[in-house]
Amino acid sequence: MKALRVTLAALFVFAPPLLAACNRKPADADANAAATPGGSAEQQQRQDGAVQAPSGDARALFDRGLDAYRHDRDQEAVEHFKRAAELSPDFAEAYYRLGLAYNALKQAEEAEKAFADAVKAYERIVKQEPKNSDAFYFLGLCYQKLGKYDEAVKALKEAVKNSPEENDDKYFEMAAAHFKIAQYDESVRALRKTLEINPDHYPAQELLEDAQNGARRMEDFRKRQEQLRRQQNANANMNANSNAKNSNSGPAGNANSAAPPPM
Repeated sequence: MKALRVTLAALFVFAPPLLAACNRKPADADANAAATPGGSAEQQQRQDGAVQAPSGDARALFDRGLDAYRHDRDQEAVEHFKRAAELSPDFAEAYYRLGLAYNALKQAEEAEKAFADAVKAYERIVKQEPKNSDAFYFLGLCYQKLGKYDEAVKALKEAVKNSPEENDDKYFEMAAAHFKIAQYDESVRALRKTLEINPDHYPAQELLEDAQNGARRMEDFRKRQEQLRRQQNANANMNANSNAKNSNSGPAGNANSAAPPPM
């Protein structure tokens, strides 16, 4: 089944313009608007001490990194985010932002490692706080950056389910992850919810058209497959009937005609 889905994804999925890498700053700004687990030291402090709050120095470096990143000083942002993560190894958002900065510099290998580190940090958070919607949201974004869309869908579903209020960006990112693995019907539903919350969500409007087209292509594909299956069954039944008829009319069936007349 997984292999079939991969095949279908290869047949039907195409990257819409709104998901192009050249539009990274506006998309990242949407992520900045959400309340993040790394957004305050109090939010990231855990009762059992397994995940510690970022230190004051780490927080200051992180804020400098954000400012540098937003003003396209990406190499400077990398240095600040990297240092913040070194000072506070559980600082999940520092790894996530570090990955974004590396992406901006087209350093794919370093970006992948940063996103993988962010996944580990966010997984520790959601393990201890299974209803932390924002942690699940950023976990889903990290999985998307790593191309792990099945995992992204699971995380983003949890983000939507546990969100204290309906959030258009969370529904949109879930829709985008569904789209990437050719789950077009699910993508359409999430996009419609996105637009119900925010009718002016233009990326959702664009992606909705692509998802609806994908859903139609998928339905046509299913119909063709069903027609092919029925034709194959009909051919098999026809062959079986023909073989049965031939066996009845063979040498055994003509034994009386072959016998000599009685004396």
